[in-house]
Amino acid sequence: MRVLEVTRDDIPKDFIILIPIGSIEQHGPHLPLGTDSIIAEYVAGEVERRFSGKVLLYPTITVGSSMEHVGFKGVTWVRFESLVHYLLDLVESTSAWGAGGVVFVNGHGGNVDALNIVVKSWNYNHDKPRALHYYIYNPRVTNFMKRFFPSFGHADAVETSIIASISKDLVRWDRVVDVEVSGNINVVRAIDVSSTGIIGTLRRDLIKPEFGAELLRFIIDDLINQLRIYYPTLESTPG
Repeated sequence: MRVLEVTRDDIPKDFIILIPIGSIEQHGPHLPLGTDSIIAEYVAGEVERRFSGKVLLYPTITVGSSMEHVGFKGVTWVRFESLVHYLLDLVESTSAWGAGGVVFVNGHGGNVDALNIVVKSWNYNHDKPRALHYYIYNPRVTNFMKRFFPSFGHADAVETSIIASISKDLVRWDRVVDVEVSGNINVVRAIDVSSTGIIGTLRRDLIKPEFGAELLRFIIDDLINQLRIYYPTLESTPG
């Protein structure tokens, strides 16, 4: 179910809310500003489809914590503390009308710290709804990723392959450049270490939409497994 399309009387008891969250920020010259949001929305949408009326899918939160990309055009952000308060208010509002859980499906690394604070702050002080932060690039996923890619960064071969698997038209193929850049954008801005905004490895020969599709399948199955662990009464339908 999609929250924008149902009435108040269509909502079942103890439902689980899925909220994709990403970013609007530069992803090099070749990927859309909404890359993280597009991927998070795709994953959450596929999971909602597998749970046949047992989860409530919210619209994607597209603006997150993206200060690490300041200096490039198109970067849109809210302050870290603003994001924390906004998300806590969102969870609290759903607690008043019976949500059993609120799951943030996060496609952007810059949101991780804020979401971890939100989940701990809420769960340590409330029984319901139980909040969960699912980061798309968690260690299980990055370990699986090593089968196909030498590293994982930002706007690199990994993200390009994933976006290409969702829609090849979203990649500006004529702007793909061969780049290898190292840098930790958790402590410095992307523009300070990469003039292209790309972190990691990007090469045409490493961009494989079929690898992106494999990775997406793994992420979707991994999220479903986490939902079964955190919400044992939730049963998915075969995918």
